[in-house]
Amino acid sequence: MEIFNRFLRPDKIPKRQDIQFSYLSHQGLVRSSNEDSGLLLPDLGTWAIADGMGGHNCGEVASAIALTVMHHSIVAGNSLTTAIQTAHRTIQEQAQNDINKKGMGTTIVAVQMIADGYQIAWVGDSRAYLWRSGLKQLTKDHSYLQTILDQGLIDEETAKTHPYKNVITQALGSFEMESLQIGVIEEKWFKNDILLLCSDGLSREITDSKIEAILAGDKKLEEKAELLLTEVLANGGNDNVTLILLTCNGVIQEVT
Repeated sequence: MEIFNRFLRPDKIPKRQDIQFSYLSHQGLVRSSNEDSGLLLPDLGTWAIADGMGGHNCGEVASAIALTVMHHSIVAGNSLTTAIQTAHRTIQEQAQNDINKKGMGTTIVAVQMIADGYQIAWVGDSRAYLWRSGLKQLTKDHSYLQTILDQGLIDEETAKTHPYKNVITQALGSFEMESLQIGVIEEKWFKNDILLLCSDGLSREITDSKIEAILAGDKKLEEKAELLLTEVLANGGNDNVTLILLTCNGVIQEVT
């Protein structure tokens, strides 16, 4: 199996001893290139995935810009939301200055460690899941489908085959909004928790029950990441897929 690990990280950074993580990215079996990017900053307790979109390979450009800008912003001490808004404006500026980059954009999901927990911020339909004796989706898609689901106009079963299931309502770089409405949540770490960040190339190919079964297993974190990717490819690998698994080995709370 050929796996593409394309990510941005500073050289010679020490890994935080209390956080274990695994990262995989693959172009899938249909797409000719990988427009996903990943950001791994374990010394700053920050990880992110960006899923790019746009013609002429500009999706790859947008996701790379987003995470490069986020990297610099986080190093400078800014919050996730400030870093994401800065990346949004930078992509807009580059698209405005280069007609070949018009229409490029990217979704994003990011996590940053805070005290005894973590903060997650996202835009679009890249997701975060938590496994804690069961699977829970932490993020809520910024998508047309999610909007009509919230309004009760369709049910979950209909949503699986809806013709507009790929339409998102927010993306970094979109000229339809000057400022993004970034989703933000905070969670505490508990013993044996596993956090999954992923692009929609994973969440659209694997059922929640399959994700839960893999994360609940006894295998090492790296092996669980490989099993998730294997399952995506077995189901067709119709899109780029990128995932990050994290767990905390430090002093954390027991589940009661």
